[in-house]
Amino acid sequence: MNKIEIGKRIKNRRISLGLTQNQVADGYMTRNMLSLIESGSALPSLETAEYLSEKLKAPLSFLLVGDDGVSSFEKNELIAKIRKLYENKNYKECLDAFKNLKEPDNELNYIYAYASFYYARSLTYDGSFEEAKKYLDAALEKAKQTVYDTAFIEISAPLYLAVATNVQSPLLELDTEDYEAKRLATFDYELYKYLTSDSKYEFTNQLFKMHVEAKMLMKKYHFIDAVEILKKIEERKTTEYNAFVLFGTYSDLESCYKQLGDFENAYKYSSKKFNLLNALGK
Repeated sequence: MNKIEIGKRIKNRRISLGLTQNQVADGYMTRNMLSLIESGSALPSLETAEYLSEKLKAPLSFLLVGDDGVSSFEKNELIAKIRKLYENKNYKECLDAFKNLKEPDNELNYIYAYASFYYARSLTYDGSFEEAKKYLDAALEKAKQTVYDTAFIEISAPLYLAVATNVQSPLLELDTEDYEAKRLATFDYELYKYLTSDSKYEFTNQLFKMHVEAKMLMKKYHFIDAVEILKKIEERKTTEYNAFVLFGTYSDLESCYKQLGDFENAYKYSSKKFNLLNALGK
């Protein structure tokens, strides 16, 4: 690489860091000498090149070798910048940085997909619907180009697309049955409803359904009826074993028997609960 190309690279690097010639020269050389190097009128000595490498926070190979050295260093710097922007939720700036990146890998496609989705979501809330649709389409497209989990995008993007496409009647644009089915299947919504004891939810998992019914009876102080259901859950543990349901069942049976004054059975289920915890290594 000739001295004009070396000078141009040094100058571009200095400018990208927002440094003046005086800041780079910094007493090691004159500003005029640095100007001559940057213009290609002078070639830096090895010692000067090493100084500039440190000052400009760039490897010596970046300043002195050909295109391979440049692309490798600049790509790594750009990737670090993209990650930082994404972590800081600067989604638009993150997406803009991608314009200078060629052939992104799985991780970067994942970042691009989520940055596009989150930026599109903010655009939807702001009412910039046409712009939002563009980024939602980009999010869905990039989601196909990564092996990482993008289920959240694949399910949520159609919802925002529906709003951006038809703000007056968004549900006309959305396959609600498909949306609900995917949402439930992907995010274990039924488990969440079980953990929150949602008695209004229509459970498909019979253990969840029975246990929530028992909890509702306990709230109404119908402890005998609750015990009857809880004992049925316990009987099914061999065929439908579920550790956290069984633990909750033992806990509730202990509570019910205490309320009923049957301390022998209360102790029995307290012991079963303790033994289960030991078996689970908790």
